[in-house]
Amino acid sequence: MYIVNTYEQIEQKEKELNENHIIILLFVRPTVCGAEDIIKEFNYIHYDSSKYCSIYAVGYTNELSSTQFTYNVIGVDGADWYFSDEDFIDFKNKPEDRLKWRYSGENELIVLQSNIEGNNILNYQNYVAININEGLRKEYIPSYSMFMASLIRNSKSEVKASNAVKKTYRLKKRQIVEMALEEIQKVPTPVKRLLKNRIFFKTSKAC
Repeated sequence: MYIVNTYEQIEQKEKELNENHIIILLFVRPTVCGAEDIIKEFNYIHYDSSKYCSIYAVGYTNELSSTQFTYNVIGVDGADWYFSDEDFIDFKNKPEDRLKWRYSGENELIVLQSNIEGNNILNYQNYVAININEGLRKEYIPSYSMFMASLIRNSKSEVKASNAVKKTYRLKKRQIVEMALEEIQKVPTPVKRLLKNRIFFKTSKAC
């Protein structure tokens, strides 16, 4: 888990690492419901993921600067980490400009992959965006800790984002139907509401 707070710093860090692997962007604002429990896991997932994938906590830094930081939390190894709403918003606007994904305001993460051979080191071709709060509410995932442990474990053998998530999140028959309904344009909206709940993740394509 790396402590950088701008999009450009992440690109630079991935170029320095110079390997193809899974990248996880955590969108966790300290004031959002459930954020405190996720922040408490920063230290653990830092060490659990260190050899297998890159995890970045969007909007956080361990350096005070001229930027207005609004919250102070305990980061990796008990260090002070500072969160900036301004940096968070600036960062999340960049993937919103190029993807169908739109930040919900809740705790979310985007799983993508690095691409050292391409022009863009951050490769969104097979990205998966996951609304953590929605997944917990609808019981699509049992807990954040279990989900992250499984995702990190699967990143040991996968460098494609959609494959890592597919192994982590096993779809049930009902959920497959829900995803299919998302693609059926002629089904009236009221009927869709009766047949399904909103799926909690979005992908670049069917995975």
